[in-house]
Amino acid sequence: MTTKVTGIVINKQSYDDDSEIITVFTKELGKLAFFAPGVRKITSKNQYAVQLLATSEFEIFLSYQTSKLSKLKTGNLLITRIKLTQNYDDYLLATLLCEITEQAVEERFSDLKLYDLLSTALNNLLAWEDNLTVVIVFMFQVLKWYGLQWNLTMCKRCGGKSNIKTISFIEEGYICKNCYLPTDYLFSIELVKIFSMTSLDNFYFHNKINVKEMIVLFKMLCEYYLTKVGIFSYSIYEMQKKSIYFK
Repeated sequence: MTTKVTGIVINKQSYDDDSEIITVFTKELGKLAFFAPGVRKITSKNQYAVQLLATSEFEIFLSYQTSKLSKLKTGNLLITRIKLTQNYDDYLLATLLCEITEQAVEERFSDLKLYDLLSTALNNLLAWEDNLTVVIVFMFQVLKWYGLQWNLTMCKRCGGKSNIKTISFIEEGYICKNCYLPTDYLFSIELVKIFSMTSLDNFYFHNKINVKEMIVLFKMLCEYYLTKVGIFSYSIYEMQKKSIYFK
């Protein structure tokens, strides 16, 4: 008996000369890995459905035990995001979103909110020129899936709610004027004000933030994910070596 799911391809690994292990994040079952026989053959009808970053409909032989791989029967490509693979920096940013998602959840736990966040972020990477902002917003939003949602209502050192001066990754929140130290990184007041708003989506529509400051924020976020959140990220390591965002 087969099961039909719709999902985003977030990881793929070669298995033998012509097969792959595919990991998808689905609407129905959450994260799911399956064996995809023969998809690397030129004649395979399923090769397009298992493109990295694509959204596809899959018909699979679902294993009863999560410790055992399911098996792909057929795949139908719904949305291709192959353009994101044609620019190396875009590809690394998109891969980072997938890595964060894959490590945030256990196998076969449906989470429509996270699915929608990932789908929207990948679509925005395709449509927007400001790709860095898309990734920064996603990275902050997904922190709560790791149990690390920041408290942005008061100074983390004294509890005061006035004269907020900057944001601290060490304190995971605001630092006020009285508690600010020379060793704290000083972000602009425009950036601090955006964090005080009700939704991080305000990043999308704010054009007063300096690009260099956004790059600094992104680099700090990447380091935070590596050291505090504890993810493994091939894309971050690659960006540290080659990407324009780490120059």
